[in-house]
Amino acid sequence: MLQSIRDRVTGVVAIFVLGLLAVPFLFFGVESYIRAVPQDAVAVVGDDEISVSEFQTSFGRYRANLRQQQGDAYDEIATNQPIVRREHLEDLIDQLLLRQHAEDLGLAVTEGTLSRVIQEIPSFQVDGRFDPELYRQLLRGAGRTPRGFEQELREDLMVNAIPSSLAASTIVTESEIDRFIALQQEQRQVSFIEVAYDEFVERIEVTDAEIETHYQDNIDSYMTPEQVQIAYVELDARELGEGLSLDDDELRRRYEAARQRFLTPEARRASHVLIEIGPERNEQDARALATEIRQRLLAGEEFAELAEQYSDDPDSREEAGDLGWIEPEDMVPPFEDALYELDEPGDISEPVETRFGYHIIRLEEIRPPQGMSFEEAREEILAEYIERETESMYIDISERLIDIVFEDDTTLEPLTRELGLEIQTTEPFGRSGGTGMAANPRVVESAFSDRVLLDGAVSDPIELDRNHLVVLKVEQHFPAEPRPLAEVADSIREHLVRERAGAQARDRARELAEAAGPAGQELENVAAEAELELHVLERVARFDFQLGGDFVSALFRLPAPGDEPSVHVLPKGRGFTIVRLEDVVPGNPAVASDMERMSARQQLRFAQMGYEVDGLIKYLRENTQIRVVEERL
Repeated sequence: MLQSIRDRVTGVVAIFVLGLLAVPFLFFGVESYIRAVPQDAVAVVGDDEISVSEFQTSFGRYRANLRQQQGDAYDEIATNQPIVRREHLEDLIDQLLLRQHAEDLGLAVTEGTLSRVIQEIPSFQVDGRFDPELYRQLLRGAGRTPRGFEQELREDLMVNAIPSSLAASTIVTESEIDRFIALQQEQRQVSFIEVAYDEFVERIEVTDAEIETHYQDNIDSYMTPEQVQIAYVELDARELGEGLSLDDDELRRRYEAARQRFLTPEARRASHVLIEIGPERNEQDARALATEIRQRLLAGEEFAELAEQYSDDPDSREEAGDLGWIEPEDMVPPFEDALYELDEPGDISEPVETRFGYHIIRLEEIRPPQGMSFEEAREEILAEYIERETESMYIDISERLIDIVFEDDTTLEPLTRELGLEIQTTEPFGRSGGTGMAANPRVVESAFSDRVLLDGAVSDPIELDRNHLVVLKVEQHFPAEPRPLAEVADSIREHLVRERAGAQARDRARELAEAAGPAGQELENVAAEAELELHVLERVARFDFQLGGDFVSALFRLPAPGDEPSVHVLPKGRGFTIVRLEDVVPGNPAVASDMERMSARQQLRFAQMGYEVDGLIKYLRENTQIRVVEERL
């Protein structure tokens, strides 16, 4: 039971807690669905699609996160293997299934909930308070828009709606906690002797004939990967702008024509007292109280004291009513209109009614519009000009490039003659990709497509990024073929030695276990006769992994012995052990601390929720038509 719970907590549940739902289930057909799947989709789940671009974007972010987490240990090739890409697609399908199910149940993420979640993200806060400008700046720096980010966040909240509900509704009883602690803190008394793999290595003789026989019988395991080497022509708008410029007179003319763009709006720092309208205070009473507070302010009472006493805005109340700097469109229109009608710092507005209630607003400070000088704006204006010009040039050249390829798709030479684009080549690479241009999944997919690989045609333009494309042609094709026997002979020899030494170590361990007797009563004598060390451990805990994680896990899967000890053969490292399991001592829930019980409760909740989520996803998969195109991964 405990091992199963540990698997749950460290598997799908831990991934859910991190916001990733990775539950491997078998997909329905692939090849037979290709024609039924839209051309821009890598998978269709029910009535919804996962587009190629959506998958590539998500997979790119996944790899970027891994790269950041692993640093120098990150393996670019390993993380781009087909099995990794397929597993990531499975994650996306699971998330889409959960989102669809949540929508079918009528669940929705309201604007208020979305706004609250965004405002609670620490990255968007300054001094513990949400900062709209910082929010926009960070998204802009990441190349994202508020609309796109909020849509993705809304979808993530929908994905987590069902698991969150299951977690909240899971009930764990005290007896379950007691049993969990008894299992978790269980200890085992064992004695064992080890039969090392290394003892048998020198005894193994592998002949050349045996190596060749193994090579011929397992030839598929010793094939070189299929590879291609491609030639390609790249068109990048960024390179087209080299040499473009404007003189200062033209730059200054453009600056004067767009002066308003380079001015920041006037900002005002304000404080307020909010009087809400609700069950305990009707509209008339709220307005009367707001009017009274304004009169007391005009009479000289302290704004901070009245805000602390009367304001229904909990965030600003503890800050003397201070709302910070406000720019146009930051607040609802009635509030903003009233604030910008005040003339001088210290002025107090009439009670202003909004959907939140009545506000008494005091103007604290005015920050006039701040503009960029011509010198400050010069580089930005020039960059905008170059961007527009290069984009126009890119459109013209890319259209001509498409025409040229359409006219003759057997060679890249006309692109060099007519457009002056350089033909470049890559190193050979396989279906898992390579380096440089061959690291791009779309390039790899195109290079191994039937049209390019088998027909020898120039590919359709492949869009790598905005205003950045490539067309390619296979220069050389290296089919998969058996590696020479001489090249793999040493690895085959090592494999056969390892296999046979392991088998002999296992057989020897079984012989010794049989000699030790069914209750291990002769284990000491067996150890002495075989000149092996007898290890006696009075207590082995479930997490004593210094003995080896696999060994400890196997040890704790053994059934408790009856009246007499039991003998077992277990793998340990590169060898085997003859284990005499003498006693099992359960943990004592009565002495567990409150922290230990709370931790046990949480682990059980996560495990139970994991079972529920697994079952739900399995049900959804069985009752939803899922079509996947492997070739588009």
